[in-house]
Amino acid sequence: MKGYPEQVSISPDSQAEYDFLPDADALAGRLLLADRGYFKLSYLDEIDQAGGAYVVRAKTTVNPMVVAGFNKAGKPLKRFQKIKQKAVKKHIRRSGIVDMDVEGKTNYRLITSWPEGKDEPTYWATNLDREQFSAEKVMKLYQLRWQIELLFKEWKSYCNLQKFNTRKATMMEGLVWSSLLSLLVKLRIGLSVQQLTDVELSTFMVAKNTQGWFYPLMELITQNIISKLKKTWKSTIHFLSKYAKRAHPDRDKKTGRLQYGLKPIIS
Repeated sequence: MKGYPEQVSISPDSQAEYDFLPDADALAGRLLLADRGYFKLSYLDEIDQAGGAYVVRAKTTVNPMVVAGFNKAGKPLKRFQKIKQKAVKKHIRRSGIVDMDVEGKTNYRLITSWPEGKDEPTYWATNLDREQFSAEKVMKLYQLRWQIELLFKEWKSYCNLQKFNTRKATMMEGLVWSSLLSLLVKLRIGLSVQQLTDVELSTFMVAKNTQGWFYPLMELITQNIISKLKKTWKSTIHFLSKYAKRAHPDRDKKTGRLQYGLKPIIS
């Protein structure tokens, strides 16, 4: 909702992702979007009990019983009654969508689709109400999680979050945080410019076009030269509003993340 991360955790690759999930009670009245690394049935059940909602990519290693299946129009499908999840694959038509109820250690709604060109179907687990959220709506909601992948791309491509030439752990940690924080500063400035100019900006372009505005602005801030800073800030506004604006804002409102009416909240 804010257009930039509010909380970041750093951990070794050897540590499980779900060790960093929020407490289930903190998700009451909220929606969790997560990929397969965070698919943990006991945790999903805790979210449901706490009054929260989730849409998570489901793993194919689990094998619950499918007790009911529906097509995307809500029509019951008899072939999806009393079969195991691993047997679902042979009943799915290419480009089709199946909405199922499953029972096991945790009961949940399982949505699957087999896109053209893919070798395997994709599964999503959710507890969202079927009457209010169709299978297609749930899949569209999950697309919002793609913003996280774009965020990592911006960090790696334009903030040097890749490899550092040091063997010192403390130095490494400092460089990682510097990389992470530099993008947050860029995004915050970009959102401010968007608010001032009413021009919709691309966070990707804000992160990419660094040499044209970021370095001069940061240098003057560190030197605390107010007279030059005001002039450079005006140049920054002009530069970003011209070279970092979204290429197709109208299209994004129809098919992209803006279709949901989400606008960054600047506070």
